[in-house]
Amino acid sequence: MSQAAASVLIDLIRHGETVTPGRLIGRSDPPLSDLGRAQLNRQTQGRTWDAIVSSPRLRTLEPARLIGADRKLSVRIDDDWRELDFGAWDGRTLEELRTDSATAAAVTAFYSFPDAPAAPGGESWHMLEARVAAALRRLLDPAAAGSSPSATVLVVTHAGPIRAALSVACAIPFANLWTFRIEPGTRITLRVGRDAQAGLWGEIVEVVQP
Repeated sequence: MSQAAASVLIDLIRHGETVTPGRLIGRSDPPLSDLGRAQLNRQTQGRTWDAIVSSPRLRTLEPARLIGADRKLSVRIDDDWRELDFGAWDGRTLEELRTDSATAAAVTAFYSFPDAPAAPGGESWHMLEARVAAALRRLLDPAAAGSSPSATVLVVTHAGPIRAALSVACAIPFANLWTFRIEPGTRITLRVGRDAQAGLWGEIVEVVQP
């Protein structure tokens, strides 16, 4: 695999803490807490990028637009960076879900096996990986990214898509990524490229917890 191919340096930042910490939030969209806003301010202070991309959720989009305004950059919304849809589990804590034995078994399987069925009405991990792979490929496309493929890009997103990006770009089995702590406000810098023969490749450059 040749890393001489065009690549992009990506700062993947998970949104900060929300006003409903500890709950599964996918399509639901609580606002950031004061701590959450402070976390993103610390993680982006003094950093610059050529482009900013955000999930469409307000908990990512609002801070992304503030960061962009401060740097005179517009924000491109990419729906593929949205959080996993937890379906019927959305808005609930794992403790609440585990009070029912059948749901508890489904939750355990979901977090143990990438091939496990999705939550009722929700998405599977493979569905998440597929759309994040498409989003990464767009960042390597100069026309889609709005800049050269060697640009630096900030992506304001969620824990699920960050894990999916690590799996897709760095060939880390998704099941192993639960050992990787991604707290609200975590920043992970990846260099991602595309090789004509091997496809997407990536390397972890830096991990900064909030």
